[in-house]
Amino acid sequence: MTGLVRVALWVRRGTWSVLFVGAVLALGLSLFQAGRYSVGDRELTVTPSSAPDPLAQVVASVEAQGLSCTGTPSLAPSVVFERLDGTVEVVTFDQAMVGSQNGTGWVRRYCLPMP
Repeated sequence: MTGLVRVALWVRRGTWSVLFVGAVLALGLSLFQAGRYSVGDRELTVTPSSAPDPLAQVVASVEAQGLSCTGTPSLAPSVVFERLDGTVEVVTFDQAMVGSQNGTGWVRRYCLPMP
């Protein structure tokens, strides 16, 4: 084989290799794009629960008594505390801290007298 024939052979192999890799990449990209949109558009639909929210009820009742409840931690005389079973009650700050530390629930709102 002469040098020119070898060069032509390598050029031909390189060309076929580039074409093959390009075809595989194009096929992979098209399959990726097709899989991305094959499910269709999805919408998140939120339906309100028929049961009233116990936290909202307790906060509304406390605010009706003249207190202002906030999620910002503060040394509040009244704290809305949610137990692990889902019950919500108003407790003192000390009771809420002990309950949180024991893992029986967590503080949901801090309620201070309105200025």
